[in-house]
This record gives sequence, structure tokens and C-alpha cells, in this order.
Amino acid sequence: MARANPKHPWGPLTTRANHAEKYLRWFVEFCPTSIAMFDCNLHYVLVSQPWVKMLGIPRLKLIGTNLYEALPNAINHRLALERCLMGGQMTYSTVIEIPARGETSSTFQWQVQPWYTDDGSTGGIIVASYEIASDSTHIQLEKIKRQLADEISERKHIEDAFTQIGTALESAYDAICITDAQGEPIYINLAFVDLFAYRLFELQQSSKFHTLFTNPSIAQAIHQSVMHGGTWSGEIEMRDRDQQNTPISLRVNPVKNPLGEVIGTTYICTNIRDRISAEAEINKSFIALSATLEATADGILVLDAIGNIIICNQKFVDLWRIPDRIVRSHDDSHILKYVAKRIKSAEYLHQFGKGLSKDQNSFEIVELDDGRTLECYSQPQNTLDKTGRVWSLRDITERLASEAQVRSSEEKYRLQAEKLTKALQELKSAQSQLIQAEKMSGLGQLVAGIAHEINNPVNFIYGNLSYADTYTKELLSLVETYRTHYPEPVAEVQTQLEEIDIDFLSNDFVKLIGSIRIGAERIQKIVQSLNKFSRSDEEGCKSVDIHENMDSTLLILQSRLKHTHSRPEILVEKQYGDIPLVECYAGKLNQVFMNLLTNAIDALEEDAQANGVWQVVNDIPQWFREDGKVSQISIKTQIQSDVFNGDRLLISIADNAKGIPDELRNRLFDLFFTTKPVGKGTGLGLSIAYQIVTENHGGKLTFKSEVDKGTEFTIDIPIKQPH
Repeated sequence: MARANPKHPWGPLTTRANHAEKYLRWFVEFCPTSIAMFDCNLHYVLVSQPWVKMLGIPRLKLIGTNLYEALPNAINHRLALERCLMGGQMTYSTVIEIPARGETSSTFQWQVQPWYTDDGSTGGIIVASYEIASDSTHIQLEKIKRQLADEISERKHIEDAFTQIGTALESAYDAICITDAQGEPIYINLAFVDLFAYRLFELQQSSKFHTLFTNPSIAQAIHQSVMHGGTWSGEIEMRDRDQQNTPISLRVNPVKNPLGEVIGTTYICTNIRDRISAEAEINKSFIALSATLEATADGILVLDAIGNIIICNQKFVDLWRIPDRIVRSHDDSHILKYVAKRIKSAEYLHQFGKGLSKDQNSFEIVELDDGRTLECYSQPQNTLDKTGRVWSLRDITERLASEAQVRSSEEKYRLQAEKLTKALQELKSAQSQLIQAEKMSGLGQLVAGIAHEINNPVNFIYGNLSYADTYTKELLSLVETYRTHYPEPVAEVQTQLEEIDIDFLSNDFVKLIGSIRIGAERIQKIVQSLNKFSRSDEEGCKSVDIHENMDSTLLILQSRLKHTHSRPEILVEKQYGDIPLVECYAGKLNQVFMNLLTNAIDALEEDAQANGVWQVVNDIPQWFREDGKVSQISIKTQIQSDVFNGDRLLISIADNAKGIPDELRNRLFDLFFTTKPVGKGTGLGLSIAYQIVTENHGGKLTFKSEVDKGTEFTIDIPIKQPH
């Protein structure tokens, strides 16, 4: 514990001020009388140790709290205390009872007087408390015991608090450094050591702390600013021990004593190198996106979930003829109000989608106040569990005028209008097919690349297995010959033979080589299936084995056919007919198989989850459902002879799920139509499959379904494509 030294010289004015502050703390700490200092709001500022013992509350819990929180009965003297605070009464004396912990109350004499600031205003009050003596010695002894227990509790509380603070600082992700009033480090955490490669004693030598800053004058300015009670935050570059610059987000706060005086600073350093790199990549992506949006012919508007503008391209501004003053204001509400004001007739756009559900697309024709007509399409945009909306607008005034002329003309103009409508639908269909084709192309390249990378090491392993098998047999034969001619080897050899169990090793090693061979063959089959599934259509239509394509698709979906925690295994029944090679676009037909099989698996999963559950019978988990249905997919191929049109291939894929409701069957092949929840279904799978079968292969894709029985899709394509 620090002790006063009356022989030590007071020194200059600054030193004398520091000594005065130190002696003031000692005076409050060691004053034998219960004294407490309060501010003008009756919040504790200073308390002596006897006051802490009197209340039985640790000092750290008292400082900053209100007088009435620790002493509720002091409210009875509120008027007198407020008169002292207002200067209407210079001193006040009273008697108050303070309850002890679980014991009877003790009576104290209070002396109250105000204290004043440098400008003469009342800063608060000082209360001195004197206990009125009791005749009971036993009560005094109990009180001493309680005071001793309170001191122990307070010290333990302080120690626990310091331990928790230290643990929090050491486990912090940010680098933390605490300095004294002169700017010299007195503490750094592990993150600070890892970031700058300096230890505390190294930074304390020759003022090395300022060498962490690329510009020492900035370090000095930061320190002076914070020592005057302010705070500093910003992003700068700092230098580590190896003279490498690192971008840092720096926050500097003052450290104050109970009197509110600044006695040091705290530096909190966050390495933002990764964040800056990420921001640079985001900026590149945003620039590319902006260039794409500016190149499109449509006006694009993207709103977030609360209606703020995220993206608005120049075409949108030109389309609505928004004045420059409104655009330059960057006021989203002002821009949207101007757009809404220009709308003469609209179903959703005038409210910017407020009448639409979160997963609903919209398409409408919007009429403006200047006579123009816009085509408006919107769809939800899901990001971070929040749903915004993307609006795409195109001026179709001229197109509508042309269509009106066509409708008023002869039959040929009516036919032309129908062609335009059909062309519009084909454009949308082609757009969706191009998107899906691009995805499948990328998937095919990825699968082909993975298959190639796996195939090389597997071929190496498989090619050396025959040699490993031969060498193993020869070595084991040599060991057996040796054991035959030398049945009684030396003790060390005999011990080694017993430790490795040579008989078991001889038998099991041969089996091990066989297991490796089986595994390598299995991997080869998987690689072959991946190659077949990922084959591209660059060579156009060619003759392929349909069964191999189907098996390759099933192999890729094998993980989805296995049992899960919510359903049993899905059985696959294959009834393959005697089918010759079929001329087709193999990659596109694989896409059809994938879409139909995936839909069947989704339907079986939904049916199983709704009607069954896993149960443990004789310690064995078993799937149980009351109707006894077993989830199954049936695949059947056959040839249908046709004298006029040539032989045709029929491929049926059936499931025994719950079937398709009648009201949905007419829309099953519509673009963007899906019964799956948002994020799981796009409404493109069956539409694209239908286009591939009908347009690319000149075939038919039909289905039949019965509720609670299942659904069967049938692909009907010619064996040979017309040239």
C-alpha cells in the first residue's frame, strides 16, 4: 500500500497538484469517520471506508448510484437535503436509522453541509455519519464480525471484477493498448502482440510506441486530444515490428479516475485489411453490375424491403423523364413520389408492390399522364431474410400503336399481331431456357472437371493393384516357405511373428487388396457416370445408349434416394426394354431426366413426411406409416412401332406420391409456375423439359396423375431424328 512521505519535496506546480490529488485520495480512504460526497443529483462521488462498512455495500457498487437507492429511509429528509443543495441552508443535522444485514437497525447522527465548485455554485453535499453508542457489547461484537465479512466480500468482489476485466481484454479480437498520462504503454493484450509483434517491455523502451504510427505527429495529436477529455476514431496505417504497414481502424478513449480526471488513454486497434480487400472486390462487382444495367434497354428499379432505392439505372430516369434537380437530390421518397404522380393507371406500380405477396411476380401495363404506355414486370428479391422487389419497365407505346393498327386492318394484320404475341412469349421462354442452359453448361463443365481429376489418381491406383496383388502373394509365399524350412526360428523372430499374428495378417492382407480393388472399380464407375451425364451437345445430335444416360442420372441422385431422418429410402424399379441406340441431344435429354426424377423425389419426400415416422423396434429403427406405402420410383422404356412415322421411344417415370390436384394440371408446363416454396422451386424445370422434348427432339411430354396414387410422366421421341 502506498504511504505518504512528508520529506519528499513538493516540486513544481504540476507535481504539487498531483501530490494534492494523491493525499486527497488517502484522506478519504483512511479517514476514521464515515464520510460520503454526493453531486447535485445526490449520486455518490466519493465514500470513505467506514461509510462502506456502515452500509455493507461495496464501494464500486455505490459510486454513481443515488443516495435513496442504498438508504430508502433517507427520503424522509429529502426537503432538508434539497435546501442544502440549493444554498438555502448551510448545515443540517439529523438522526437516522440504518438497518444492518438481517439484524436490528443502528442509529446514526448525520452532519450535512454543501460543497462548492470553482465558480461558486453548489456542486453537491458532504455527509458525515456518527454512530450513537449502544450499551450492548454483544451487538458491537456482531457488528465487527459483519464489518469484517463485508470487507472480505468487497475485496473478493473487486478481485472478481478485475479478473473478469482481464479475461475480457485478453480474449478480445481487437488489439488493445492502455497508456499512462505521458503516453507510455502500461498494458497490451495478446491480440496487440499478434498484430504488431511487440511485447510490452519493448514498447516501453525508448518510446517505441510512437514508432507504430507512420506519422509520429498524428500520434502526438491524438494523445493530446484525448488527454483533454475527447475521443478519437478513424482509419490510418500503422507499422508493425517488421516495418510492414497495416490498415487499422483506430479508436482512442480517455481513462478517467473517479474524479473525472483523465489519467491515461485506451487504444483499440482493428485490422481492416480483409475488409478493405472485400470492399474492393465488391466495388468491382458493383461497377460490372452498373455497366450491365446501364447497357440494358429496360428501365430497372430495385427497392429494398422498406421501399428505399437500391439501384436505379439511367434508362429508368430517361423513361420517366425525372428532372435533374430531383435526381441530384438523392432523396428516394422524392423520386418515388414523382414516379407515382406520373402514373395514370396501374395495378401494382403506383404502390410499388404493397399489394403483392412476398413470393408473387407481377406483370401489368401502366399508362402515364403524358399518354405513353409502359410494360411493367416485377419479381421478389430475397436477401438476408428480407424481401425487396425488382421492377423492369419498357416503353411499349409505339408497339401498342402498331398493334392497334394491326387489329383494325385486314386478317393478315390480325395474324401479324398474333405472331408478335407469340414472339414475345418465345422471347421470354428463350430467356429462361438460356439461363437454365447456362447453369447446366457450368454444371457439366464442373462435373467433367471433377471426374477428370478423380479419374487420374484412381487409374494410377487401379493400374498398380495387380502388381501389388502379385508382390503380396510372392512375399507371403516366401514367408510361408521360410516357416516350412525353419519351423523353429530364433526367439526374436518368433516373438515378432506372434506379435503381428502372421497367420491373420497373411489372410487379411489378401482380402485388403481385394477390397481396395472393389473400391477403385466403384470409383471408376462413378467417374464414368459423371462423364456420361456431363457430356456436352457441341457435336449436335448423336446416337447414345438411353439406359446408360438414365443410370448416370440415377447415380448422381443416389444421395437423395437414401433414407434420411424424415423419410425412408426411395426404391427405384427399372423395367428396361430392348432399346437400340437413339439419336438425341444427350446433354439436354439428361437435363429432362434430372428434372423429372428430382420432382418425383421431392413429391415422395413431402408425402413421406406427412404420413410416416421412424420408430425403434427391437433396437432397430424402422419406418412406419399406417397405409403401409413404400416410396418408389418406376422407370420403364419400350419401343412403339409406327408404320407411318417410324419407331418411337417411350420413357415413363412414375412415382407413388400423393399426385397432382386437378386445378394445377393445366398449368404444369407453364413458365415460372411452381408449387414449391420460395427459394426451392423456380418454375423452370418442367417448362424447359417440355421445350427440350417437343422442340429439340420433335417429341411429346405428357403425364397422368391420380390423387393419393401418384404421377407418371411419359417421354415420347423418335428413335431417329429427321435430318
